[in-house]
Amino acid sequence: MKKQLRTPVFSGCIGIGIALMFMLTVEGIPCSLTTFLTYTIFGLMAGFFISSTFIATRKFFSRFPVYTEHLLLRMIHAYLVSTTTFFLVALPVTLLPWSFFPSRLIVFQTSMGVGIISMMICLAFEYLSIKDERLRLEQKNKELVVVEERNRIARELHDSVSQSLFGISLNLNTLELIFQTQPKRAKALIAQVKEMVEEAQREMRLMIYELQPVILQEKGFFEALETLGELFQTRHGLEITCLLRGDETQLDHQTQLVLYRVIQEALHNIVKHAQATKAQVVLTIQAPGTVFATIEDDGCGFDVSQAKSTGHFGLVGMEERIASVNGELSFHSVIGKGTTITVRIPLSPFSNSSSY
Repeated sequence: MKKQLRTPVFSGCIGIGIALMFMLTVEGIPCSLTTFLTYTIFGLMAGFFISSTFIATRKFFSRFPVYTEHLLLRMIHAYLVSTTTFFLVALPVTLLPWSFFPSRLIVFQTSMGVGIISMMICLAFEYLSIKDERLRLEQKNKELVVVEERNRIARELHDSVSQSLFGISLNLNTLELIFQTQPKRAKALIAQVKEMVEEAQREMRLMIYELQPVILQEKGFFEALETLGELFQTRHGLEITCLLRGDETQLDHQTQLVLYRVIQEALHNIVKHAQATKAQVVLTIQAPGTVFATIEDDGCGFDVSQAKSTGHFGLVGMEERIASVNGELSFHSVIGKGTTITVRIPLSPFSNSSSY
């Protein structure tokens, strides 16, 4: 209820501002207190009634999809409501002895001017509303990405490190029991525990590296991608080839991070879903200022449209990441023949990777 009342009151304040603008134009300075109060009260009433009428009629018209889908219709609605309401509110003012509307013709002409002003205000609010909605959706998408990343890490911990630690604990308990009676078997168990500890360490290093690729800042973008490929190859036995060409200093930090995350997500999908034996990452930074990247695999392929509609494989998230740097992302997949992901990002002539 408070929110519904707040908008007409706010519009009344706008009406006061417009009325005082008219007062300065028509009456000039100085003016009498009666004239000032008349303009102020009239502006408050006009703004309040215009806003209240617009809200009531908009509630009715919003039931029709054509109204909500077309900005032009909403602007015409704002113009007609403002012109008509202002005219009806101003008519009684013409009866006052100190009226600033000497005739109905002047009232009508002024009403048309107010309608144009209201239409422009409506356009400004529509723009701000669309901008706020975009920011809200972007924030929501970022939150979803964070949640998805946390869930992925939780699954990784459960599937790899947690099981390794459980196996180490089990072997240590067994070792404690047989250490005195079966020294040879105990020695073999010690070697097995060492291997499991090393494997758990590799898993943790990979996950820490994935969470914060510090190497992007320490050694460079190309080296970070090569290291990422080596980690996936060592961990999952997937043969990965990285072909990186161009001057990496043309990429700013945001573009580097976006490309890194997209390639990382693509490799995760290849490992988890593609049943592939080989993958290739090709990235080329062209001199005029465009970066091209492709990630290919020889896996089983998938239905791209179905995967997007169901939200699988994080395809929508990858597209949003690339869109955040004004890039384009496309998927080409053939069932039984593999998948190719293509990325194209135009680079700003002022981009520089030193801007961390």
